[in-house]
Amino acid sequence: MTHSYLNYLFLLVLVVSPSMANTIYKTVKADGTVVYSDVPSPESSPVSLGQVNGAVVPALMSPGTLTKDKPLISKNNTDYKINILSPAADETIRNNAGEVRVRFEINPDYFGKIELLLDNQVVNTKGKMQLTLENVERGEHHIEVRLLGQSGKIFASSGQQTFYLHKASALINAN
Repeated sequence: MTHSYLNYLFLLVLVVSPSMANTIYKTVKADGTVVYSDVPSPESSPVSLGQVNGAVVPALMSPGTLTKDKPLISKNNTDYKINILSPAADETIRNNAGEVRVRFEINPDYFGKIELLLDNQVVNTKGKMQLTLENVERGEHHIEVRLLGQSGKIFASSGQQTFYLHKASALINAN
């Protein structure tokens, strides 16, 4: 086990040493233990390493490419377009249960966090392109879809779209 530990230590020295020392010395002790050092001793002999290979690793992204304002998915500053398909602008929906089906599309495709707002309140943060709002009160309402970066910053929005929910009055058919 000592020899394998020393071998790993030697490899570490080989990797780190080109910038730290010009020559490495090897000493074999009486018990067979091998010691490497950058300090010569009377029992040591210099180790020839030959030419040390070096490589420059290219940067994956240039500095400043990824910030809080730019999520990973928008590397090329993509302009996303969000269209609310349903309910249509100024549409009146008749549903006594207060259920409203919301459908939208995003171009190009987006796989990050999506927010749905009803009357300026976040009601859903799921990544679905269709969902049902429940227990919506009668009257005028505004919906909006937003795309969020990883930091939570809004980087695309559908803008507000108005719809109206109509519920039949209980007084119309009263006995």
